[in-house]
Amino acid sequence: MRKAARTPAAASQKAAAPPVGPPTETALKVSEEKVALILDKIQDGYYEVDLEGNFTFFNDGLLRITGYPPDKMLGMNYQRIVDEYNRKKVFEMFNQVRLTGVPAYAFDWECIRKDGTRRYVEVSVTLRKDAGQKPNGFMGIARDVTERKLAEQALKESEARYRMIIENIQDGYYEVDLDGTYTFFNEGLLRITGYSREEMLGLNNRRIVDEYNNKKVFSTFHQIYLTGVPAHAFDWECIRRDGSRRCVEVSASLRRDIYGRPVGFMGIARDITERKKYQTELEAKENELRQKNKSLEEANTALNVLMKKMGEQSSADEETLRNNLNRVAMPYLQKARENIKDKISRGHLRLFEESLNSILSPAGRGLSPNIHSLTSTEIDVANLIVQGRRTKEIADLLKVSPKAIEVHRNNLRRKLGLTNQKTGLRAHLLSLR
Repeated sequence: MRKAARTPAAASQKAAAPPVGPPTETALKVSEEKVALILDKIQDGYYEVDLEGNFTFFNDGLLRITGYPPDKMLGMNYQRIVDEYNRKKVFEMFNQVRLTGVPAYAFDWECIRKDGTRRYVEVSVTLRKDAGQKPNGFMGIARDVTERKLAEQALKESEARYRMIIENIQDGYYEVDLDGTYTFFNEGLLRITGYSREEMLGLNNRRIVDEYNNKKVFSTFHQIYLTGVPAHAFDWECIRRDGSRRCVEVSASLRRDIYGRPVGFMGIARDITERKKYQTELEAKENELRQKNKSLEEANTALNVLMKKMGEQSSADEETLRNNLNRVAMPYLQKARENIKDKISRGHLRLFEESLNSILSPAGRGLSPNIHSLTSTEIDVANLIVQGRRTKEIADLLKVSPKAIEVHRNNLRRKLGLTNQKTGLRAHLLSLR
């Protein structure tokens, strides 16, 4: 029993002693010591258990995995280092090996160490037999794969999060091989193309583009393949399953395997049909606005030329009218003023002469745009106010009462927007001229 239970370390310490005995026994001892030395040096755990699962032999590698010292490990049952779930898993595997005699390789379970922490181990199992070929236990290799398992678990969780994000984004995500055949995609891409998941898987990209867009897509992806540089926001037209067309904006990156070799492409596809539509409409509106602005500028130029010519003609006409009045009408007014002695008649004559001079003067024409809402009497009153006449003088000249003139003055202030303002009526009328 002690011989079967000795550790490889004890065996390696005896390796230095010279072998004695018959040649066959000597060779066997040398072989055993070589095996013991190898088992002592390997990092993996080596174990032997009886049919009940009690440890009968092990190396230091197994002690590092379990955390138990040799004296505690020897004779310990495997059930001490597993929980209920893993106990059933281990039992079923070892029982299968016992029933079939077929070794099991690389099956994993969770080991509970002496300090209560847990490690993942990957185990191989072979049935041991005695000299009469009767099963008497099991032996195998146990490897600590905790770090690998944690990395795999982290990778799975990361992939799960990645898949969840991909499936929930509104944009389309795609992966294609080097021939442009779809190998993976999300619901967003199915919404864009209108195909079902079964139809889309294995579909080639050439099926959803016309000849022009196929050349455009091929050129972009070929450039990515040659340079390894991703492409961002290039757009092309996609033909949906129902034959309708959508504008898509696509990004693409080269996909590589673990050896760095190109295996395909991946990227994001965004439906920008409505944006393109609005952009086209906006450009049309801008072009229309530019044309209108150009037409307005041309009309404004023509109007300025016309106004200039009209101004020149008006000045010439006014000068002609002024000369004719001075030559024809004014001499008669002068004779009438000399012959009329009645004070009131002379006043009317003077009013007529001053009004005529006001019409002919450039300052007098300034009031015309502002008198469209005034009555003829209010215009007469306004002209007399501009001449500096007082209320009583105006009333005498127009043969009305001073009170009527005050009413006209108030109407003038109201129509000219001077109500409740301190601005003088005459000053305002002068500013309009």
